[in-house]
Amino acid sequence: MTRTARAAFPRAILKDRSESKSGHRDDKHVRKDGAGAHGWGSLADEKAHEEAGLRDEQLEFYEELDYKEYSKPAFAEVVKLDALEGTASSSSTSEEDLENARVFRKNALKGQGIDLAAIARTSMAVSTSPTSPTLMRPVTVTNGADTSVLTAV
Repeated sequence: MTRTARAAFPRAILKDRSESKSGHRDDKHVRKDGAGAHGWGSLADEKAHEEAGLRDEQLEFYEELDYKEYSKPAFAEVVKLDALEGTASSSSTSEEDLENARVFRKNALKGQGIDLAAIARTSMAVSTSPTSPTLMRPVTVTNGADTSVLTAV
């Protein structure tokens, strides 16, 4: 009987050859315990490796900047100020400018030459969020409103 013939027997087919004969889990094939594509470590070490990588990345970022000229706290404040200045520029539109922009956007696609840049520049006219407290329209609040018609959901 050949080796190929013995391997086709039912008892040989049922045998799981990936397990060791003694049943111990001392096989060398599963070293990483599912820790990813890299060739080292285990899932228990994964969090520590990720945190170390993030620390290294932050350190490299601050080394790329001229560390003597830009200290970490001062640089963070400059970034915050730049972000605030970016939103403050749109608050200088008047009610007349908004109305002109609405009229322009209403008729923008009717003409032959469509200027997409001009349409984009007038987007503040159709913005749903208020740009500044001075441009918010007043809301009247009445006392003694009939709330009996409201139902709880």
